[in-house]
Amino acid sequence: MSSDGPGLDILASIENGQAPRRILEFAARGFVPLSPSELVRAVGSMLAQGDAELLPLCEETFRTFDVPSLLGAVRMPESRPEQLEAISLRTHERKVLEGILQHRSVATSTLVRLARHIEPDLQDVLVTNQARLLEAPEIVESLFENPDLSTDIRRRADEFLEEFFLKKERERGAPLLEAEEAGEAEEAPGQAPGGAAAAPAASPASSAAAAAPGEDEPSKDLVVRLTSLTVSQRVRVAFRGNREERLFLVRDPNRLVSTAVLKSPKTNEADAEAIANMKSVSEDVLRSVALRREWMKKYSLMAAIVRNPRSPIDVTLPLILRLAQRDQTALSTDRNVPEAVRVTAKRIVQRRQL
Repeated sequence: MSSDGPGLDILASIENGQAPRRILEFAARGFVPLSPSELVRAVGSMLAQGDAELLPLCEETFRTFDVPSLLGAVRMPESRPEQLEAISLRTHERKVLEGILQHRSVATSTLVRLARHIEPDLQDVLVTNQARLLEAPEIVESLFENPDLSTDIRRRADEFLEEFFLKKERERGAPLLEAEEAGEAEEAPGQAPGGAAAAPAASPASSAAAAAPGEDEPSKDLVVRLTSLTVSQRVRVAFRGNREERLFLVRDPNRLVSTAVLKSPKTNEADAEAIANMKSVSEDVLRSVALRREWMKKYSLMAAIVRNPRSPIDVTLPLILRLAQRDQTALSTDRNVPEAVRVTAKRIVQRRQL
């Protein structure tokens, strides 16, 4: 058994890349005095090391491993990240993948990859480890890329965002937000601190700078500054930043960041309309905007959601009936919207003409 010294020495030497060539060749064929689970680890290490001559032998040996052997390997505390990665790439066994998801040494990159395609029952295993998700929020982001993401897991992932990022920002930032809003009110163009109209004192250059935050194109300085931040730092800026920062970060590919913009108390109806007109935001962002009833009461915002080609079809189709006749007619010939939206609008127009 490999609990004896020689067996452990063989495994350690293979894991550390110090085993003699002859030992590696025997291990690649499965002919070394190791327990089945330790042999899985040894072959996993060799697969990760990528020796071109030994890879075919390792792959062939790996295919001979039964589920108990794989389970034993992923349940061993000593199993290494590269071994768990190698196993996860070569099995679809639920119990084995569950062991990998729960292993304390599994690499974040492995969890990110698995999150994109694991089934709902394994998604549940993944989101249960909230300490790991907090440490590596990109795992949650990958979950949202999973085409089989269950409704329950989506809800729990959103709750994770709310609990571990935005709640802290709300508690930390409430006094600061009040101070910022007061400062913004004082600096508003054409408005004196007391609310009376102020004399126009700003130069054309400063007026242009003041208008910049509302423009679609962010400044280069802002792009460089925000893209250099970590995910958690971008979440903080998305929640507490100024309008230009928020309208830039709502287009962030990381869902944690873009969602933080929509949950910010500083994001108002005017911001939501600007977001609804953006062609570079994700489907999830547009869906979240459409779910805010108080925002959707504004006709121009609702119409922008319908016209946006990135909006989810299940969101836009019911809204077409709420459009004015002139907008329905325009939509029926608009080649920039999805065909389903255009055809639905065309049918409504044709029925009205009968």
